[in-house]
Amino acid sequence: MIILRYLTREVLMTTFAVTSILLVIIMSGRFVKYLAEAAAGKMDANVLFAVMFYRLPGFLELILPLGFFVALLLAYGRLYTDQEMTVLFACGVSRKKLITWTYVPASFIAVVISLFSLWLSPLSLQKAEEILAQQQTRNDFDTMQEARFQLVGNGDFISYTEEISGNREQLRAFFLANVGVSADEPLMIVRAESAERMKDENVNERYLLLNNGIRYEGRPGQADYRVTEFEQLAQRIESPVEIVVTRNKVNRLRTVELMNSDLPDHRAALQWRVSLPLLVLIIALLGVIFSHTTPRRGRYVMLLPSVLFYLIYLVLLNAARSAVEEERLPVEVGLWGIHFLFMVLVLFLCLDKSQWLRFFMTNKRRPNR
Repeated sequence: MIILRYLTREVLMTTFAVTSILLVIIMSGRFVKYLAEAAAGKMDANVLFAVMFYRLPGFLELILPLGFFVALLLAYGRLYTDQEMTVLFACGVSRKKLITWTYVPASFIAVVISLFSLWLSPLSLQKAEEILAQQQTRNDFDTMQEARFQLVGNGDFISYTEEISGNREQLRAFFLANVGVSADEPLMIVRAESAERMKDENVNERYLLLNNGIRYEGRPGQADYRVTEFEQLAQRIESPVEIVVTRNKVNRLRTVELMNSDLPDHRAALQWRVSLPLLVLIIALLGVIFSHTTPRRGRYVMLLPSVLFYLIYLVLLNAARSAVEEERLPVEVGLWGIHFLFMVLVLFLCLDKSQWLRFFMTNKRRPNR
């Protein structure tokens, strides 16, 4: 039990460290993307952290298996280079016992990933998509920011306002110009002391009512500009097209719904969710094999080949999922065929090692010294 606790602690602590590093790297890239959208006015900065929080389980279900695999290589590799594994084997710890102990933290990680993939990730992804959908249905003036020039109207206009009221219904020192015009079209510039948003209940349309302003119309380089002073000028606000959220639609479905469906894409999604914890159980055995090293070689010698092996495994699972969705691969084979293939390959790698054939063919143990 002492050795089991020691190995489990080493593996889990290393898993936490590696997963944290990978999570920071991946989430930083996604955070920068959302931050750029918020800076451009496409997303409200107040929902930025909420979206990142809801995307966290989806990131973890993919990062945690890799973090655990790398942790096995690093933790066991250190034990080999420090001769601790040699001492354990000399004291009667067999390869079978080492694998059995390895599956203690592996089972814990598999349960955690099952919690993410089967329950938390679909639920949190739906919340994140709802927030993003709300951001997409906002009109140009919902995304307007103070003291900043912004493109509106699909990039055809540029707007600016000095100050926006707390309810975002009133603007001060408003400026609007059409920049997406061809050479033969007149340029239009509108400047107003203030503006307010109004809604016509009869036709269910929203307007921007400009107060005390000037409107310039003409072609650059020509003297036929038309200048119009106004006390009030109404500008219709284009209503955004209602967006039906279809992104990640299958991934947002509950696992129970997938189980009750016979659609190929639903069956593929269900197999994918079950495959993630199953992936951990297979790569746990692979990690024990690839972590074997000597003090002269060091514990990092097999790190790159092992990660490449893992990535090939993951890519093939994704390819099998796409094939099932497109009905190019029978559902009965699906992702299970990839798992079976890699399980056979891992067993072959075990048998290819000296002294491992006896481990799988017999249940003999070394006598305790």
